[in-house]
Amino acid sequence: MKRSAEEAFGGTKRAEKMDSSGVYESRNKKNLVPKLAGVYARSSYPGVACCRDLGHPIDGSRLIETNGDKGYASAALMDPKAYFAQWQQAATAQAVVAEEKPPGASEFVEKSELQQQAMLPHVGDVLGEKGQNFSPVVAIEALCTMAKKSSFKLREDLFKQPHVRQLCKRVQEILKAPPANMDMFDISRAAEALAKFPDDARGDAAMSVGAVANSLSRLKSSDWSADSAAKLLWSLARYGKGEEILKHRQAVTHVVKELVRDKGRRVHDLSYEGLTHILWAVTRARFQKRTGDLQSVHTEDSDNLLFQIAAKRVIDEIDRFPVSLLADIIYTHHEIGIRNERLFRVICPKIVSKQNEIREDQMAKCIKAYARFMIPLKEEAQGFRTMAVVQKGDFLRPSDKPKPQGKKTFDKPQALYPEPMLHAKQ
Repeated sequence: MKRSAEEAFGGTKRAEKMDSSGVYESRNKKNLVPKLAGVYARSSYPGVACCRDLGHPIDGSRLIETNGDKGYASAALMDPKAYFAQWQQAATAQAVVAEEKPPGASEFVEKSELQQQAMLPHVGDVLGEKGQNFSPVVAIEALCTMAKKSSFKLREDLFKQPHVRQLCKRVQEILKAPPANMDMFDISRAAEALAKFPDDARGDAAMSVGAVANSLSRLKSSDWSADSAAKLLWSLARYGKGEEILKHRQAVTHVVKELVRDKGRRVHDLSYEGLTHILWAVTRARFQKRTGDLQSVHTEDSDNLLFQIAAKRVIDEIDRFPVSLLADIIYTHHEIGIRNERLFRVICPKIVSKQNEIREDQMAKCIKAYARFMIPLKEEAQGFRTMAVVQKGDFLRPSDKPKPQGKKTFDKPQALYPEPMLHAKQ
């Protein structure tokens, strides 16, 4: 049976002190315990002190040890300075050992430096010199860096360069036959980067991305992240004129059901851009195109639940959302035909106050969406103001504040007769 140190030592606390020579001294001054490895140990029975031969620091679980039912206990008290000095020596020894590089370490460093160069803004210059030496991961990283150009015109100009064309073809081959050690994250990034370039850069990558998207239904939900699935479906919706994602509606339905499962737990794992991408991809997948008929949208129950959970997250985190993504979310609701008045009214002041940060076409789409649902696109209401400015004539002056009139009083009703009228027979 384990007992505490206080019970083992008779229920009393012993006061000790350490002299200048580093010797631990008990109150009875009969037994001295020398300092060893930053630990002071007391013997197995009260009143007598001894030292344990400990050559290394001990953890907190060994500070108090009981010896069965006999009531014997041994306690150790730790000197912080000596313990830290010993820990520092051990850390230094480990650091010296870590400096020895294993075989092949120089190759790993070279690959990491090449990958860092692929992430630089001027990756086009590096691509012309070392593009043929890029590994699949580095090639995807270089294409993703160039795909981050803010203007589509700049990406078109980049694609005109021969080494960029060669890089796009190589990424297409990677998507057709991904290496065995490549995970879903890198594949989704490659598909997203190709989707941001012109149609000529994509080639027949739509078939490869569609096959990868269909494989999500065969994988476990833990094998792919929410952002990776959002990038794949968004890329599939960008290929062509939106007809590619119509061929893979079952994959979209599977991903949406996984996201909204368990009260939308995985929706909160999406980044802001990933949330915008998945909403737009679902909208494109629900279009019904018929020859000679108007375009219609057929949504599912899981789609409506996804938009509800996404709207709640946008409202809760409205201050951290980029305004350009808010504009895309508004137009996505317009395309799918979901009228969420609360969401529209919360986003409205952000769009009006930061309209200089969004493109003209995005602003036009926002106006179109607000006009369709008949929700005013206006600034936030300022509320009641106690002071009004009167502008009339050649002067400006604030109007006089209304004087308090006090509590309103009313005349009490007066009785017509002093006493109630009684019947004559009474």
